[in-house]
Amino acid sequence: MINALKLSLRIDFNYAVNSFIYMIKKTPILRNIITSNLYEKDGFKTFIRILGVICTSIRLLLFRGFYFIIIYNISRLIHHNTSQTFFHIFFIFSIMGMFINTSILSTSRKKNISILLFKMDAKKFILSHYYFSLIIDFILNNIFLLMILSMLKVPISISIFLSLFSLLSKNTGEALSVWYYQKNNQKLLTEKIYFLIIILGLLISLLPIVDIIFSYRIILLFTLIFGITATPSFIYLLKVNNYKMIYKKINALSFQMQQINTEQSVRQFMVDLRDQDREINPKKLKGKKGYDLFNTIFFERHRYLLLRSSKLFAIVSATLIVITIIIIIEYPKDQLLIYNFLKEHISFLILLMYFINRGEIVTQAMFFNCDHAMLTFNLYKNPKVILELFKRRVNTLIKINLIPAIVIAIGFPLILSLTGRVAVLECICIFTLVIFVSIFFSVHYLVIYYLLQPYSREMKIKSPTYSLVNVATYFCCYMLTKIHFNSILFCITVIFFTILYVFISLRLIYKKSPTTFKIK
Repeated sequence: MINALKLSLRIDFNYAVNSFIYMIKKTPILRNIITSNLYEKDGFKTFIRILGVICTSIRLLLFRGFYFIIIYNISRLIHHNTSQTFFHIFFIFSIMGMFINTSILSTSRKKNISILLFKMDAKKFILSHYYFSLIIDFILNNIFLLMILSMLKVPISISIFLSLFSLLSKNTGEALSVWYYQKNNQKLLTEKIYFLIIILGLLISLLPIVDIIFSYRIILLFTLIFGITATPSFIYLLKVNNYKMIYKKINALSFQMQQINTEQSVRQFMVDLRDQDREINPKKLKGKKGYDLFNTIFFERHRYLLLRSSKLFAIVSATLIVITIIIIIEYPKDQLLIYNFLKEHISFLILLMYFINRGEIVTQAMFFNCDHAMLTFNLYKNPKVILELFKRRVNTLIKINLIPAIVIAIGFPLILSLTGRVAVLECICIFTLVIFVSIFFSVHYLVIYYLLQPYSREMKIKSPTYSLVNVATYFCCYMLTKIHFNSILFCITVIFFTILYVFISLRLIYKKSPTTFKIK
């Protein structure tokens, strides 16, 4: 297994190096500076490998740190006994993770390359990476648990037990998921059960609000239970011999995407087109013509795919808002704490709207099921045609993103107003702010789709510029969270910027997209 891990890591490093060089070559500013012989320079490759290790380490630390910061801040917010509440939430999140954060049955490009392309031993590859990830998780958990427990003035030796509990529960969860798949030929969690576990876990995590807390003793008890199940789980995972066949079945879509002449099957699988969506209600098409009719047919046939995540975000947001309102009503002494927290983090609404925006999913559906075929016709590249369809699509995408946006736009100022410390004008400004931010991201994702068109004939993202723009967008949203704004002034600025951005976007789409909106 150690040799398999070393070999797979070498493949990862070389793939990352060549991908980085390829990205540089495709970046407009750098492609004329960088020469093709860069692939042959060992010194540069060594530098990129070291840089990759550093970046990967930083990314792991940031994500794990963000995970524990969330738990810690929730603990402080919902109960006065922060240490006990922290144990409670950590326990619930770990139990959720053993079901929804399994890695053996997950699909990835790394598995495609190593198992299907390079014909590595699937069992050695999967298990070596799995146990390597357990060790990394154990180390990272201890680092941040030591920091947080010292802040909570809890014996830092407890961090070992908490990390051990997380490791043992994950090991049991992996064995359970593989066993279930072997027996039933399907994954343990369907999409609905997956989201149900998340929502149920979040609700149980908030039980300390009503003074129901799972103490540290519960974690000790379950650590003993999972310690007993760890050995048979470990042995079972070692005994399974058909990992390659399991992986091929689970990764059927990704496997097909590696083959030649499978465009029709890719389009069939990329979008979940339900039977009930194949027939459209004639009333919804009445009075529509031209590109309005064209766009309406596309939306109605893919309604489930386009709306399901927006509806989920709306439900989760509404649930959290209702819980917060209940806290405000039942615990008046916490009103000031909630008010100060929300008031100081209004700029976080920008980052929140960035994450819940469905622009990327919608543009993927547009390309895989519509534009991929239509771009072969010259009529589809006409500036007036592109601009007219762009307007229709922007209108549709705005409606999709407004589903969760309206819930947040109503709920956030409502929570603030219940504390009795917010003026009506400020509530209106916050409502308007959320709506316009949602509109901005709706337009933004369509703009970069039309001006950069990142997808190739093989339906892979081939535009490094597109990826860089996405990273830059996230970075700007994140940096805004570091600045404290006057809500009214911030709202006016966002409204003005969004209107200006829409105006400029329409001009750019008309002028530039006939040459940029094409299959690469």
